Amino acid sequence: MQLDLGFAAAEGVVRDKKGLWITGFHRFLGKCSAFNVELWGILEGLKLIQRLGYDHVIFHFDSLEIVKGIHEVSSNVSNSTLIRRIHRIMSQENHWSLQYIPKEQNQIADCLVKQALIEKGNL
Repeated sequence: MQLDLGFAAAEGVVRDKKGLWITGFHRFLGKCSAFNVELWGILEGLKLIQRLGYDHVIFHFDSLEIVKGIHEVSSNVSNSTLIRRIHRIMSQENHWSLQYIPKEQNQIADCLVKQALIEKGNL
């Protein structure tokens, strides 16, 4: 997020099991809460991977709080439309999981979000 302007962008990187680049994305969100920015990043990544047709996927995400929140909240209980949409997509796929990784291991995604904030567009 650009705290001075309040603008936010979601981003993600798709790699194969060897860690090699497949694709990446970023989406400019405009004004958005930090919590929702994180959820939009997950949702956009899920939709992208689903469109690409991958069936065995591990999503690494650098917000432990968000990952715990998604794992702990039932899709029927959540007040968040984004969390319900994430649960719906995850329930459609048998071999997908969401895991936490430290921010230091997610530097390429950070570069993509900075680009989205500069361009104020989607990729």
